[in-house]
Amino acid sequence: MCAVSGIQDTSSLQYRQLGFILAGGLSSRMGQDKATVSVNGQAMLDTARQLLDTAPLHHHYVLGGPFSTFAERTPLHGPGRAIADVLLQLIGQCSGTAIFLPVDMPCLSTDSINILLETTSSAKRACYFADSFLPVAIPITPRYERALSELIKAKPCVSIRAVLAMCDAQSLLFTGNSKELVNVNTRVIANSLSA
Repeated sequence: MCAVSGIQDTSSLQYRQLGFILAGGLSSRMGQDKATVSVNGQAMLDTARQLLDTAPLHHHYVLGGPFSTFAERTPLHGPGRAIADVLLQLIGQCSGTAIFLPVDMPCLSTDSINILLETTSSAKRACYFADSFLPVAIPITPRYERALSELIKAKPCVSIRAVLAMCDAQSLLFTGNSKELVNVNTRVIANSLSA
């Protein structure tokens, strides 16, 4: 991850583009961990990892669940809380951009991920597609620290919508294939994407 500098001067912090696969949700409708559900002959977690391998990232992590590679501070409090916790852990350690995507969007493209990363980097504000709060790219910046801390203190299971509002997120017109933003929440959906 980022090297801890012990200094709050963000101009000296190492710039990083980091990816996080949100994989900590309960999968009661699927009957198994979503990360292991197969779409087109491949587990969705493997698909998400391969996608982030092709993106211009310094590193990527799995957040939550049995395959986690990044310690979740408050498990089972929802993706909004997971995003807020990750940002709070990164602030002061590095600057740059964090992109968050759900494990259950196996049709996302590298082009769509790149659009979010590039727009967030140039606009210096969080970006997501108008059709879906996830995936989302958010700047790693100390300007969010106080508001994020207050937000999760007031509401421990904070929504993604609230985190995005606090970050003054910008919605972008989605021009990719509509299948990209489909969440696989049932076997019927998984089978339809495999067809």
